[in-house]
Amino acid sequence: MNAARDGDLIAVADAHLGAGDAELGPFCAFLAERAVDTAVLVLLGDIFSLWLGAEKFTLEHHRRVLETCVALRSAGVHVVFVEGNREFGAQSWQRRAFDEVADRVSAAPWAGARWLLAHGNRLAPDDRRDRVFRWATRSRLVLGAFGVLPSRLGLRIADRIERALRHQNLRHKTSITRERLERYGRRVLSRGYDAAVIGHLHVEMSLEIRGQDASLHQLYVLPDWRSGRRFLRIPRQGRARFESWGSQLEVPAAVLEAIERREQAEIRIDRFVQLAVGDRVAISSGHGHGLRRGRVLRVVDSRGDADGAGRPRLLLELEQGPPVQAGDRLIIPSRGSGRAP
Repeated sequence: MNAARDGDLIAVADAHLGAGDAELGPFCAFLAERAVDTAVLVLLGDIFSLWLGAEKFTLEHHRRVLETCVALRSAGVHVVFVEGNREFGAQSWQRRAFDEVADRVSAAPWAGARWLLAHGNRLAPDDRRDRVFRWATRSRLVLGAFGVLPSRLGLRIADRIERALRHQNLRHKTSITRERLERYGRRVLSRGYDAAVIGHLHVEMSLEIRGQDASLHQLYVLPDWRSGRRFLRIPRQGRARFESWGSQLEVPAAVLEAIERREQAEIRIDRFVQLAVGDRVAISSGHGHGLRRGRVLRVVDSRGDADGAGRPRLLLELEQGPPVQAGDRLIIPSRGSGRAP
């Protein structure tokens, strides 16, 4: 990664932009402002809800982001695009909108450390189904087959695949634990990195991980852009920090664990929220697909638990919809917290 100008490294992930998306304008405005303070901009995957990369599949919302990236490159910003699990064939835009396209990148040295930046969808090495799906969808054969389809048909098929993903392989999508993240962090450290940044999980976290030599290393997990317009700033000198773009928004609590049976879901969230039985709530996926509304059936205060300090469990009754996953957001409409997609 080559940064020829002064400025910080900025990483943002999981905007999940789609056609007619209200977040498109704010996101492009955020990107445009990076011409002032940024040496390296890393788009860390799932910037789009779906993107096949080829020109005929590139729609207006894709083009607006791409045009903004072209302008940033002209201003001297080094723009990196890391493909998420909903983006394919972005390599065709390398040297046009992006300086680099990869499934992971390294920045070394930066702020005195060697960094790994990856989308984070390889967090579970035992997730064989995800590995097979990723291999199949990124193979030349599959991408070539999509390339010969008419644009409307290709987009229709890809959209069905994208929506079906939310209902598949739930075993690896319904829980975020510190132990899981620490295992990933130790794997990264074993490859010679000092720090790592991932997205994909939609939950903002910063973990210190101790190496075998007792040294401390850092793992940053980016939140999804849609829930609070948050991003990570890594100065050339100094400590990385999360920041908000624009006016300060109240970021809804994130789901860390979900167990769903029929129309009830038991969830553990990342911080204490004052709720009572009967309160109206909703679950937002962070993907822009709308809300699942419902009410609180039970509140279990787990602030005294060793594993759940300040992280209560809630039993919710929810209307039908996509399954609840880790990284979803708890919306409390009566208080106006968060922004409904």
